[in-house]
Amino acid sequence: MSSYALSLLLAVIACVIGGGMGGYALARPRSVLGLADLSLEGGRAAAAAIEGRAYGGLLVAAHAAAALMLGYHSSVGAIMAFALAIAWFGAAAGRTFAMLSDRANARASLGNLAFEILIGLTLALPYFNEGRLRHGPGMWA
Repeated sequence: MSSYALSLLLAVIACVIGGGMGGYALARPRSVLGLADLSLEGGRAAAAAIEGRAYGGLLVAAHAAAALMLGYHSSVGAIMAFALAIAWFGAAAGRTFAMLSDRANARASLGNLAFEILIGLTLALPYFNEGRLRHGPGMWA
């Protein structure tokens, strides 16, 4: 398997993980908000659930579109995956800023920070590893 094909495969797996997170947020928005340590006080619980589902829909649609294009037209998919990588890097930067300024829950957020950076790097691989896929029987050899 060529390094470009491997980068495409890894990016599709990262898209599946991101889409799976979105699906989880769609199905159980209160659980996702609880994982993020967001309080669901009083009448805000319904609004928070709506926001959680909107966030889940965004993750599902964006990652599904990128995965589809990675498989169908890899150069367009690489650009779409790179845009998602920038979003994940933005989430990591925001988490880093919060960890440095709040210092309250910094230790617990290190795992999430590492996850966001790794997903971002994986999604950026096809963009920086532009190449051509061979078609035919030796494609994955």
